[in-house]
Amino acid sequence: MSTGFPVIASIVEGHGEQKALRGLLQRLIPHLLPGSYAEVQSPHRVPRDRMLKRDPLAQALTVVMARSPRPTGVLVLLDADDDCAVGLARQLRQHARETHAHVPLVAVAAVREFEAWFLAGATGLAGVAGLPDGLVPPPAPETIRGAKEWLTRQMPRGASYQETAHQPSFVQRFDLDAARSGAPSFDKLCRDVEFLITGKTPGRDTQH
Repeated sequence: MSTGFPVIASIVEGHGEQKALRGLLQRLIPHLLPGSYAEVQSPHRVPRDRMLKRDPLAQALTVVMARSPRPTGVLVLLDADDDCAVGLARQLRQHARETHAHVPLVAVAAVREFEAWFLAGATGLAGVAGLPDGLVPPPAPETIRGAKEWLTRQMPRGASYQETAHQPSFVQRFDLDAARSGAPSFDKLCRDVEFLITGKTPGRDTQH
């Protein structure tokens, strides 16, 4: 069934992203491209160790491409952890080309972890979930090991950051523009989302 507008499917590794990514994309698309609309489908989760293998990734792509309406593009998202974000994204795209070359696909590896984007856009989280009203981003947020722990340290004593509990609300509040400026892998996500909506590759391209 053709909808006449973009339909974005996604494959993620974590339970938190499975709950939060759809809301992030629904917020991000009109922010990046005012007046644009896309249907954002619920993320399909595949554990990281399987996602990085060709056949399990192919199985996941077959599953999401069988949905109705049929996706016009797929976003694959995972944390880079200690690996090279550029290399991981390239590996995922290569595997996808070998089995689903017809599927428009982008792959984004968040440098260190998804929560590094929250650190970069931390001003938007001031006062949320007990975070201080004067919350400011740390320097070079993508170089920090333990972004989740950083968020916990900003919370009241006895509270802690919980991925599945906090990600869905934090994606609605963190500062998108600051995150794009402070976290290159989030800028990569923004450019890839623009590509999925418009079919045009933005000028800057550091992870492709």
